[in-house]
Amino acid sequence: MKTLLLLIMLFTLNASDDILEVSALNFLSDEKKGIVELNTNVEIKKGKDELYAPKVIINIDKNRKPIKYSAYGGVDFLVVTKDNRHLKGSADEVYYNTLNGEYKLVGNGKVKEDNKINLVVGEEIIINNDIGYVNITGTDNKPAKVIFQMEKKDDKK
Repeated sequence: MKTLLLLIMLFTLNASDDILEVSALNFLSDEKKGIVELNTNVEIKKGKDELYAPKVIINIDKNRKPIKYSAYGGVDFLVVTKDNRHLKGSADEVYYNTLNGEYKLVGNGKVKEDNKINLVVGEEIIINNDIGYVNITGTDNKPAKVIFQMEKKDDKK
């Protein structure tokens, strides 16, 4: 029961205007270690954003605010950007640092913009929308790939 209360407090503190909905078959909380571990059929939804994974570890600070989310075992996600672009992605592992707004996709990373050709593929993808930073790394056998639609220049002057 204490774990359930901790989770409710944790997610209520960080829900701000959006509701954070978390489900999993197993919840484990260790306040001393500063972690909340979610296992088996993990689903996390906040606003329009969604994440699905077999395992998620949330590192929390002493005030129970999330510092970092780590998802493992084949992760699928949907992120809606501030300018309302829908980005669907997947990777073997996904990390999100709440302090600097950085996403890191590791292993078979892929991010595709919904209803567009825009696609990023790599073995490691680091994205930070706040500062406009993207770094994509491939391997000899799996080079990084970027596909995007070029904006047409308006011929009117």
